[in-house]
Amino acid sequence: MTATVPHPEPGPQGDPSRLPPDMRVSTSTWLRKNLFNNWYNSLITVIAAVVGAILLYYGGRFIFVTGQWEAVRKNLTLLMMGVYPRNEHWRLVAQMYIVASALGLAWGTVTAISQDRAEDTGVVAQRPSPLDLLRRYWSILLLLVVILVFTRTIWPTLFTLSTIAIGLAVRAGAMRLPSSSRRLCWYAAAFMAIVSFQVVSGANGNAWWWMSALFAFAAYQLAGARDLTRYLGTTMSWPIFGRARLVTARDLLWLKRAAQIVSVAAAVIAVRVVYWLIGDTSSVNWDDWSGLYLTLVASGAAIILSFPLALLLAVGRRSSLPAVRWLCVGYIELFRGVPFIALLFIAKIFIDFFLNVDTPLSLTTRTIIVFTIFSSAYLAEVVRGGLQAVPRGQIEAGQAVGLQPPGVMRLIVLPQALRAVIPAMVGQFISLYKDSTLFAFISVVEFYRARELIHSQQEFTTTAIAETLVFVAFAYWAISYTMSKESQ
Repeated sequence: MTATVPHPEPGPQGDPSRLPPDMRVSTSTWLRKNLFNNWYNSLITVIAAVVGAILLYYGGRFIFVTGQWEAVRKNLTLLMMGVYPRNEHWRLVAQMYIVASALGLAWGTVTAISQDRAEDTGVVAQRPSPLDLLRRYWSILLLLVVILVFTRTIWPTLFTLSTIAIGLAVRAGAMRLPSSSRRLCWYAAAFMAIVSFQVVSGANGNAWWWMSALFAFAAYQLAGARDLTRYLGTTMSWPIFGRARLVTARDLLWLKRAAQIVSVAAAVIAVRVVYWLIGDTSSVNWDDWSGLYLTLVASGAAIILSFPLALLLAVGRRSSLPAVRWLCVGYIELFRGVPFIALLFIAKIFIDFFLNVDTPLSLTTRTIIVFTIFSSAYLAEVVRGGLQAVPRGQIEAGQAVGLQPPGVMRLIVLPQALRAVIPAMVGQFISLYKDSTLFAFISVVEFYRARELIHSQQEFTTTAIAETLVFVAFAYWAISYTMSKESQ
């Protein structure tokens, strides 16, 4: 009896004649199929190619041959940091290092949390490759390269590379920390963010005492949240117990109180040490912020502050309480109907009349306040559109499982609503960022206003006007394009 070895049926793997056709086409075939498939498409293609070639030629000629970029090169510091005191520039450098550390810590913590959640659900977390990161952030990298090309020393390049290296190193370290330390990472990131602001704000000692109280409270909460029950019933021979004996619940309570006291003292001492290291900030104030630095800070602050305010306004507009609903509707309709430039003039001239303070608010502070109020009104309508897009059945399903109205809103409605309007919100953020150019009307030296100061110099009164405009426009486009890519 012989065994018969089965032969597989001839298929695509064994018969070359049955292989699927190669779907790849040559370049000439693709052009003929997509661009030259009829006479009018061929005409449009030729015209577009000619116009594109002309624009590319004159654009390249302007950038590399005829452009007078010396105005940008000599005034790069003015464009980046404006009229901030030159002998205090080290504060901006220190702030960038601290901000890079805070962002790296927060980014690494968020990434680690996302990876843990992916593992819990059985999803393989895929890290973006360097090529993917380049595709996402190429416009920002190009802007950095262009700025560094205009520098006259190697120090800005070293500063940029070291800042990026610090952020990436802190991120890598945060991703490797145990999950029990993530709450501490959030506190540390918040602490560094506030310290970075204090470095350049020119705030007086009272602000530092308030900061000490804030972080003392955070340290107290953090120390109190530590779980010490694993030591219950164990034998310890520490000097604080006098002799070796079993640890009781009373001992753990005493130990927790001692840890909280030590943590509060350490937080206060740490804040005061930072204050001593930073030194006297009386020589700087918020009105010294200017240039691209002010544009980014004001836009970022307005985005961060207006988003939660817009959430409250959007939810309040749908409230069943008439007083809350009318108040939110009045706020939104009032500030949406007033031109932003009018609000800026109100901030400059009238806002101090409504505040009973001995020291008037700085113009930068008033500008950021108005910026936040204006943008929150527009953003609230965007969020309200997302809330209306959530089906009624989702709310009823949440109520069916026993969730209270706040829980339904927080766990079911808001996540779906915000996810649906991410492109619209980012579009509003981009518009907000570009609206910062209106600060120039009230004499705030933001990025565009710094460009105008260049042409008040005798050397560049009538020259390099197009070059400075192109540089400023490119910077606005690069950041706006990156924000747009992140919303996709």
